[in-house]
Amino acid sequence: MPVSAPELSEALSQVVESVGKSVVRVEGGRRGPASGLAIAPNRIVTVARAVFRDEVSVGLEGVSLKARVKGVDRSTDLALLEVDGTLPATEVHDGVHAKVGQLVLKLARPGQTVQATSGIISASGKNSFRTQQGGTIDRYLESDAPHHPGFSGGPLVALDGAVLGLTSTGLLRGASLTIPGATVKRVVAQLEAHGEVRRSYLGVQMQPVRLPDDVRQSTGEEIGLLITKVEKDGPASTAGIQYGDTLLHLGDDTVKTLDDLTAYLRADHVGQQVPVTLWRQGKVETLAVTLGARPSSR
Repeated sequence: MPVSAPELSEALSQVVESVGKSVVRVEGGRRGPASGLAIAPNRIVTVARAVFRDEVSVGLEGVSLKARVKGVDRSTDLALLEVDGTLPATEVHDGVHAKVGQLVLKLARPGQTVQATSGIISASGKNSFRTQQGGTIDRYLESDAPHHPGFSGGPLVALDGAVLGLTSTGLLRGASLTIPGATVKRVVAQLEAHGEVRRSYLGVQMQPVRLPDDVRQSTGEEIGLLITKVEKDGPASTAGIQYGDTLLHLGDDTVKTLDDLTAYLRADHVGQQVPVTLWRQGKVETLAVTLGARPSSR
């Protein structure tokens, strides 16, 4: 059914009025204010780059509140804040129904009042991807709505008022992407429970190496991860993994790249004992390692 220009204009303004009540200004970073979204009466989600101390300031029109940092995950550029008081909250949706070409709004509060820009979803992927910091984003989501200073941490909103995610410039250098709602909810749950996103770790440094011909024939693998450093008293060291070993398999997974390793070291593997297949001094060995929780980098 065709929509007239006045009707579209009214729909846009209603979205801004409705969701804008939950958009706050966040002051606690090193590069000026950012924005955030109240997702519960005393909880605000924002971008990690807005938080570089344990207490920050958040503001609505004519109101300024102190907020405590509940948790930060710089690998997904998200932070969770807690305030004393009651804010109008807005639900974050998974964003799975976001479609290329869909009209959307970016909302932000870089100053006292809400600002908005409009555009379309210009790119959307179904697969997850890893950030340069090792975090997992559930899907690629980008819009062409203009991004102004202070817009990071503000919501991307569909015309029905559904919050599809949070705007970020910290995921891909030089680009404004949207952290989809599914990622926001998953990370916020971890920040609420643990103050960080828990990830398992081995306690080693590695680099990919091409295996010698005899090793390739023996193992059927062409590439492994050469262990160049073993952390003292870490999970790998405790299991007997040594400098110079070459990692071939972790659990049931073949690991050929550092991305393969990062993909395996998920939160649900913390505390699990898994078999590690190594090439050591001319033969294949299998050791059992109990994966630890990676120390916080906050």
